[in-house]
Amino acid sequence: MKFLITIACILLVGFLNSSLIAGEVYTWTDENGNLHVTDTPPPPKSKIKDTLEYQEKTAAEIQELQNRKKKRAEEREQEKRTGSVDEAKRQAREADERAKKSVDQAEQITRDAETYIKRLSSTKEKRKQFRKKIQREAQRAQAAQDRARKAIEDAAAAAEEARLAEEELKKAQEEQAQ
Repeated sequence: MKFLITIACILLVGFLNSSLIAGEVYTWTDENGNLHVTDTPPPPKSKIKDTLEYQEKTAAEIQELQNRKKKRAEEREQEKRTGSVDEAKRQAREADERAKKSVDQAEQITRDAETYIKRLSSTKEKRKQFRKKIQREAQRAQAAQDRARKAIEDAAAAAEEARLAEEELKKAQEEQAQ
């Protein structure tokens, strides 16, 4: 454990050495083929692979970098908002499709139930005999209509959510333009 702490301290001192940070760094290979990375120029017989020179950034360059970073963050936020609006619109379309299917299904069930009830209740005796079946069919048709109403309400809520998301996006775009 002490060994690891010692190594970490040595590396930290090496990284904080200002001569490495503020100067040139040379990458070169000696005559034996060994690769060296130093801050001092290589001997004349070595092959220089690369020379890096560190230059301090000016205040204007730092400000420009910060402005670019801020602009990229704003662009990502804009893309996120646009994505959420698109997602809300997609959900609204899907809810509308589900509502249409549910309404069609409710209409079909209601027609079938009405036909079945008419057949079962054509006479007074049949109405007495099939009273429970008639009630079940009427309840089934009512349940289908309730599901259709609920699907319509969900579609309207999703459409409203998409509209609000789009308004928020437009408002954010206007604020960004100013």
